[in-house]
Amino acid sequence: MKLISIFRALKDTYTEVLIFYIKRRFGLIKKIHIWFMRYRLHMLVWVIYFCYECIIIGIIYNQYAKPMVYLAHYAIILFLFYNHEGRWFPWALRNKGSAFWKVPMVILLEICLYLLLSYNFDYALVKYGFLPAGTLVFDYLYVARNSYRCLYFIGFSSWYYIVVTYNKERRKTAELERLRLNEIISRQKAEQDLTKAQNAFLKAQINPHFLFNTLDFIYHHIVSVSPVAADAVITLAEMMRFAIDADKVGEYIKLGDEIDQVNNLRYLSHLRKNEELPFNFTYEPDIRELNFIPLVLLTLAENIFKHGDLSKDQAANLEVYLSDSLLIIESDNVSSRIQHNSNGTGLLNIEKRLKYAYGDAVDFTYSQHNDGHFRVSIKIPVQLLHEKARTLPFSTGIDKEWPHEHVDPR
Repeated sequence: MKLISIFRALKDTYTEVLIFYIKRRFGLIKKIHIWFMRYRLHMLVWVIYFCYECIIIGIIYNQYAKPMVYLAHYAIILFLFYNHEGRWFPWALRNKGSAFWKVPMVILLEICLYLLLSYNFDYALVKYGFLPAGTLVFDYLYVARNSYRCLYFIGFSSWYYIVVTYNKERRKTAELERLRLNEIISRQKAEQDLTKAQNAFLKAQINPHFLFNTLDFIYHHIVSVSPVAADAVITLAEMMRFAIDADKVGEYIKLGDEIDQVNNLRYLSHLRKNEELPFNFTYEPDIRELNFIPLVLLTLAENIFKHGDLSKDQAANLEVYLSDSLLIIESDNVSSRIQHNSNGTGLLNIEKRLKYAYGDAVDFTYSQHNDGHFRVSIKIPVQLLHEKARTLPFSTGIDKEWPHEHVDPR
């Protein structure tokens, strides 16, 4: 058993080492690939240039050096080219006030560095037999020839830096211009949306005003002919005022105002069906003064009338009461949602609004039971209602109040 355990441990270790090696190798390959794709054009240009220079020099002077000589001198050139373009020249130009003396100083130091590296490389090449003995003489001609060559590549490097910097600035300017145009477009769109919103707001102000004046006209012309119809008009007007004004008075209203609208909805449903509907709406008088978000009770009652099976044998219940420092709202009705193809948007909207107003302290549940009953339960701490309330008593009047007693249709 011990041998098997040791064998498994060695196998696991070998597997981990192999995986680590493969990941490291592929990571290195990926880095090399990225570097190659970034500098592939550079390498192509340098290869072409080096081949061209070696061939031209060979043809003109009929002299060809050993490959190591070319590699050594071109390594110095590459070192000078990219350090001048990427470090020393940008440093000299960073401050415009001191660039006039920093640029000549950098070039002079680069020439000195190039001469020092070239001489030491040539000395090593002579020592190891890559260059013939006696060819290395540090004289005026050696300094002039190598200084010219150094300035030659410094010029190319400076030109390359200017081109790269120009392209970067042009891309940066193009990006800033694109952002500016996008900002202008966004601002214009926002102004258009604002104009549309203002027009919609004006329409929203005009349309209800026209509607309620029309309902007022109808009411006064039919009240003497049909008191029941006139009462239906006035009740509908109250409910519509409540729904329109609910978002204009603050986040919370008096719960008693919405209770009145539930009674109005029950009354209108009774008139429409021309019969007393088995809908039991009970509440405790003390809860009328509680502040609460609007359109919760009314939505639950509307769902009952719309989706409930309100036959004589299937009564629906909506209860609002206090228990254990909780405000409890419960509804129970036999559902006919399949017939109405409801998607539950009203309940989802209630849940989102309750969560937004009272947070996780809300206990909101609804379920469809096997006996066909659909039940909704809302529980909120009363203390939270007092803490969150920030509104004055609610008024349903846009033009005026229409207090009335419902007319008995019978």
